[in-house]
Amino acid sequence: EALFSCMKGGLVSYRYGGREMIKGIPKPNFWRAPTDNDYGNNMPGRYAQWKIASLYLSNKVVNDMNPIYPNVEVNYDSIVISYTYHMPTTPVSQCMLSYRVWGDGTIDVNLSYDPIKELGDMPEFGLIFKFDADYDVIEWYGYGPEETYIDRNKGAKLGIYRNKVKDNMAEYLLPQECGNKTGVRYAKVLNDRGRGMIFMGEELNFSALPYTPHEMEYASHSYELPPIFNTVVRISKQQMGVAGDDSWGARTHDQYLIDIEKRLEFKFSFKGI
Repeated sequence: EALFSCMKGGLVSYRYGGREMIKGIPKPNFWRAPTDNDYGNNMPGRYAQWKIASLYLSNKVVNDMNPIYPNVEVNYDSIVISYTYHMPTTPVSQCMLSYRVWGDGTIDVNLSYDPIKELGDMPEFGLIFKFDADYDVIEWYGYGPEETYIDRNKGAKLGIYRNKVKDNMAEYLLPQECGNKTGVRYAKVLNDRGRGMIFMGEELNFSALPYTPHEMEYASHSYELPPIFNTVVRISKQQMGVAGDDSWGARTHDQYLIDIEKRLEFKFSFKGI
């Protein structure tokens, strides 16, 4: 059972097996917590507009409180609800997010963005979900068992892996981006009874952590991280590489950046289990 809102601009409820699954509206996300390498090459300053876009995108008309009504398409076997989000970048940009809802509870998601040259590429292109912290186990079919990135996956093996959400928080001195998995065919977020959500797609990027990228970024030490209330799932087409030729200026190689030469489109599906 899925419930969408015009005023709030998205999927406000997803109930499966009589239980509410999500704790917040899934929203497009373009940001990751900066790494030591990122700080070394001033990535946060160079990409700052994408953090703002992630935090403050809206389905409201620019300079107005009126929502942009979603487009609703009714088919004989499914319904498609499509939202347009404005992002407070300079120049102003927008992205489109559509949900195709099937009768068995499966929802197909399509996120798209027409690149604006002045804005350049972004750190991540995907969606962010919040679940209750009781969903503290993940299983994925992709590369592992350790974290992987587009420029850090040669030592990983394709397989089925399972661990606790908290185990994906790397113990860096400075909290930073961690826990990403590349080449994911499916990923499950589960509670101790095996109930939860499954995400499916073609070689997705996936992470499930106790914190948002912003919460990790704001903490200078692990003890400054907030109490754990959520499991934060980020599922994306790609995350930019983490660089690392050195930590005092070297940037991510061009081939490991998100390609914005053409329209960006990201598709995946999710379903309660």
